[in-house]
Amino acid sequence: MNPLALLQVPWRSTHRVMRWLAVFWFALCLVGAVMLAVHAKHGYSALIPYATGLFYAWSFFFSTTLMLAIDARHLRLPGIQRQVVLSLLLYGTLCIALPAVAAAALGLSAALAALLAAAVSVGGLLFALLPRYGAIFVGMLPTLFHLPWQRYGVPAPEDPRFMWWSLAAVLLLLVVTALRWRRLLHTDSGIYQGWRSPVVFQFRNSSWGYWNNLGDSRLMLQRPDWLMPKINLDAVGPGRPRNTLRVALGGWYLPQTRLSYCKQLGMGLAIIALPLLCSLLLTTLDHHDDYAAGVLRGTLVGGLGSLGLVVGPLVCLFSLHWLRRRWQRSNAELPLLALLPGLGGAAQAKRQLVRTGLGLPLTLHAVPIALLLILFACWHAYAGILSFILLGQLGMTLTTCALVLNLFGGRPLSAWAVGATLVLVFVLSTLSMLLPVMAWGRHPVAQVVPLLPPLAVAWLLLAAVMLWLLRRGWRGLQQLPHAFLSI
Repeated sequence: MNPLALLQVPWRSTHRVMRWLAVFWFALCLVGAVMLAVHAKHGYSALIPYATGLFYAWSFFFSTTLMLAIDARHLRLPGIQRQVVLSLLLYGTLCIALPAVAAAALGLSAALAALLAAAVSVGGLLFALLPRYGAIFVGMLPTLFHLPWQRYGVPAPEDPRFMWWSLAAVLLLLVVTALRWRRLLHTDSGIYQGWRSPVVFQFRNSSWGYWNNLGDSRLMLQRPDWLMPKINLDAVGPGRPRNTLRVALGGWYLPQTRLSYCKQLGMGLAIIALPLLCSLLLTTLDHHDDYAAGVLRGTLVGGLGSLGLVVGPLVCLFSLHWLRRRWQRSNAELPLLALLPGLGGAAQAKRQLVRTGLGLPLTLHAVPIALLLILFACWHAYAGILSFILLGQLGMTLTTCALVLNLFGGRPLSAWAVGATLVLVFVLSTLSMLLPVMAWGRHPVAQVVPLLPPLAVAWLLLAAVMLWLLRRGWRGLQQLPHAFLSI
């Protein structure tokens, strides 16, 4: 079998956007691992960023080969199925060999580095094969990593006995992953609907890498009945121009009932609270102490940071993409919105459009910001860490306003510019969550502290650029004859 052909298998089974996003994220984590390996006192700390990139690659990149194997089985092409398996084995060998060789060069245990890399790789693939509700419990991973040797006598990584524990864990994960792979491969994918469908199936049917499917009504059908949005048209009419405009914009701008909003918000809070409660339960099984409280606080801060890291770019992307679909249609639908009753004159209509277009995304951005401010007021010991996480949320909010307002002003940024901006904000937000923890956490890394001022300066520069874009978009909107002009 040609090794080059095997290396190309996941590249052919993954959408272009997801492919390059995985490459970018893995390369970023690899650079972080090299920096830690060079500057950190503990050489094994370099495995943390490498494991992060490895988990992402196996969850969102290599896992897509399952869909290729399923299609090959339906088409009765067994040769492709064998290529998929061999490709995963080849990539697994490379992912394990890289940290092993690096650890040996640094005088560390190559076997330990290889076992940890194998556990992360298999765990990432298993995550993609589990049902969607299993993704909720990813927030428990930090607790599950620290709990065994902190509370129940499992050997630490420095202990020679840890090799056997990690080897048993890798074999167990490998068996479970192989059984789950086989089950999905030989089962009709049509029976997996809603929350029961595996995470990897969302890469084909939803918007992961397929931005044109954002807002597609077929995605709503994957939700359970009780979570379906209930549209409220009672407050629509000439006296409520904002609600009328939200109906005209459609998509997730549609007004919903209070009960529907409560269900959506409750679901989001449950995704945060459930892993926290499970983590607290695991840490207090034998007795309550300060360690359990510390784990709860750390998990809550990390959970909110991760929530903002994911929600912020998605809110911006959903809002911008949905509005671009309305503003870039080459028909008379958009100019007809100017005839909606109750909008008033041209200046008032522009203000109504800005309030409507930015109202929903700003509300969604405000939720993690409000939660972070509550933690900031209650836990002063985490003020430094929370301030950087809050800085990331404010930067993402400002970016959303700037991009949407430039669209309304007839000066939209290109797709590449929007993508580069969101990637930059995502990277800065990730660094704002990781670097303060490394600098001021339980095991501080002194070499990271000098990186915090440049990170704050980078946020200030980004804020200056976004404020300039805000002014540019607002001036462009004021110069338009009316608000509803296609671009």
